[in-house]
Amino acid sequence: MISHACVIDVNQRLFKQLCAAHPDVELLMIAPRRWRASTGMIVDFAEVEDAGFRSRPLPVIGSGQISLHVYRGLARALHDFAPEVVYLDEEPYSLPAWQTLRICRPAGYPICFMTAQNRSKRFPWPFSSVERQMLAYAALAVPPAAEITEVLRAKSFDGAIAVIPHFVDAELFRPLDRSELRRELGVRGTVIGYLGRLTAEKGLDDLRAATEMLLGRGEDVSVLLVGGGPMSDEFRQWSREHPDGRVVLTGPVPHSAARDYMNAFDLLAVPSRTMPNWEEQFGRVLVEAAACEVPVIGSSSGNIPNLVGELQSGVISEERNPEAMADAIADLLADPAATAEIGRRARRRVEERYGLAAVADRLYDALCAMPR
Repeated sequence: MISHACVIDVNQRLFKQLCAAHPDVELLMIAPRRWRASTGMIVDFAEVEDAGFRSRPLPVIGSGQISLHVYRGLARALHDFAPEVVYLDEEPYSLPAWQTLRICRPAGYPICFMTAQNRSKRFPWPFSSVERQMLAYAALAVPPAAEITEVLRAKSFDGAIAVIPHFVDAELFRPLDRSELRRELGVRGTVIGYLGRLTAEKGLDDLRAATEMLLGRGEDVSVLLVGGGPMSDEFRQWSREHPDGRVVLTGPVPHSAARDYMNAFDLLAVPSRTMPNWEEQFGRVLVEAAACEVPVIGSSSGNIPNLVGELQSGVISEERNPEAMADAIADLLADPAATAEIGRRARRRVEERYGLAAVADRLYDALCAMPR
């Protein structure tokens, strides 16, 4: 297993479950020894407690560059382990893919790779060349959403495909009383939360406009923005335009704190906008919200409507339409009992479909069936 995301112990929980449920699996986890997160925070590798697998954290060149990093010592680590399967948790056009191919192809190690690309993009050289080579060599692809299958086939990938969604640890992400955190943050009324990067494609301008409409109608709401990014200064200015507690920014927080902030929300807003070269992919925050029984207001971008519809975890409003978003939020505020039931129902469904055991079993079956 090669994964920059598994520098964080929370992201290793799926593989702990895989090894615990299937004792015939012997796993070597390769991840960065140190990684610069998108928030700017430096993260040192930490192995999940009672992992059940071996870890080999390696130094990387290009820390923090998701598609532009390579490992020092990767060839030795793989050859020492002599794997039957190499699972690359990186995009097939990336530098880690190029490095993995250079090692695995001469050695005859089969590759399974993850891809979240839900649009058929054409990459410049050399990334286009790396992608073609990976699609030609790999035996299995494990996209997190079914729509990605069409993109893979359009790019002439003729290997096996198994949809393996992002998991949620329902023991970690669960309803918790975080009223003290709310008091510390000073948020008022009904808290509309956002958790992620503060960037334009995430639709935060629409959330701001919808919030202004709700406040103009006399609704007792506040916005809690958890994360950092290019729009941070702009939203700090917006915060200063309102009384304390109406618009609160936390800045970047570690992933280990995500469940606490999620439980400080009454509603989660995911207002992403479809861009010329991007649309919302799986939407991991959606399954985490469902596990915490937090209803969602999602936009119509990418996979958001599919996942919210499957989990019955909230409502969808037209993207780039702040008025529609404001109306959807107002409708939820008007019926607290029905909104609470949405949260309870979503947790039941997310445990069944995206819980650790369910996803680990799907991954195990896919790997066992993988052509070699």
